[in-house]
Amino acid sequence: MKTCGYCHVGHLHKQHITYMNWHAGLFVSVPNMSAWLCDVCANCEIDADAINRLMPLLGPVTRPDPTQPRHVHQQPVTGEALREDLDSDHDRKRA
Repeated sequence: MKTCGYCHVGHLHKQHITYMNWHAGLFVSVPNMSAWLCDVCANCEIDADAINRLMPLLGPVTRPDPTQPRHVHQQPVTGEALREDLDSDHDRKRA
């Protein structure tokens, strides 16, 4: 069993967590990621193998762009709706 590198007291136990972060301006949630959780301080370290497999798919961690509006979809997004959201000329179409 590994000792926690943060508190140096607890032991790390393997758990499955939901990884959430911003990638390329989009908020991404990945369920069932392998991680190591300290039983004393609750420090969480994502398993290196799991994160190494995930990062090439998602790209680098970024911050959300505060100048861009956040879109909330009440229904499942279809291919046509996704293309409309990605179109950068929304304002020109309305004028």
